[in-house]
Amino acid sequence: MSLKRRAENVSGPLAPSIFDVSGGLRWHLRALMSRSVHWVPFRLALAEFLLRWRPPQNKLLLIGPSAGWCMPDAALTRFGDVHAVDIDVCAELLFRRVHAKPLREGCNLTWACADFFHDPQSVLAAYPDHAILFCNVAGQRRFHHAHWADAEAEIAALQGLLARRHWASFHDLLSGSCSENLPPLSLPARGQGADVLRQYGLAGEWFDHLTAALLPENAPRMILPWRFQRDRLHLVEAGWSVPV
Repeated sequence: MSLKRRAENVSGPLAPSIFDVSGGLRWHLRALMSRSVHWVPFRLALAEFLLRWRPPQNKLLLIGPSAGWCMPDAALTRFGDVHAVDIDVCAELLFRRVHAKPLREGCNLTWACADFFHDPQSVLAAYPDHAILFCNVAGQRRFHHAHWADAEAEIAALQGLLARRHWASFHDLLSGSCSENLPPLSLPARGQGADVLRQYGLAGEWFDHLTAALLPENAPRMILPWRFQRDRLHLVEAGWSVPV
C-alpha cells in the first residue's frame, strides 16, 4: 500500500463558488442522488457517533456543514441555538430544507457564508458558549491550498485553538479505490494511516487528507467507512475532545 500526500489540480486558495471543488452545485447533486443509496451505512454510523457525543452546552457551532446531507436531525434537536459557518453559497437554503423538521420544532439556526479557516480565532471568540462540530470539512482543506504542507499545518493548529472547548469532528482521513462494504472501526488513540489500512486488509494507493493530527493523540476515535462512489471509499475519522 502507499499513501499519497500531494494534491493534484490545485493552483491556489479558492474563493466561495457554486462550483467550488469541495462543495457547490455538483456536490449537492451528487449528495442528492447518493444519500439514500450507497451512503446509507455511513449515515447510520455517523448518526450513532453524533448521538454518543454529549457536550454540556445547549448551543452548537457547526463548521462546514454544507447542506447536512449525512447529518441526522437528532444531532440538532438537542441544541436550542445552532450557528453555522460554511463557505458554500448554496448550503444554507438546502440545509434548511434537509433539516426542516428540527428547525420547525424550535431549533434556532443562524448562518454565516464565510471561510472559518480565514480567521478561526475570531469565529471561536464570537461563540464562546457553543460546543463545536467540524462537519467533514477538515479533510477538504488540502484542496484550498497550492501546497499540502500549508494545509497540514493549518489543520494541526486547530487542536491548540480548541484546547479549552468541547468539540468534535468527523473528517476524511484517507480515500481510495475500493468497492467493499466495511464496518466501522473503534480505535483507542491516534494511529498511522497505514495501520488503519492494514486492519481493514486494504492495499493499493490511498489519498492522505492530512487530518491525522487533528484530534488529540489519546482521544478515542472511530473510523467510519463511506462508500462515496460505487468504487471509491473514504475512511472518515470521527472523535471528540473535552477542555484541558
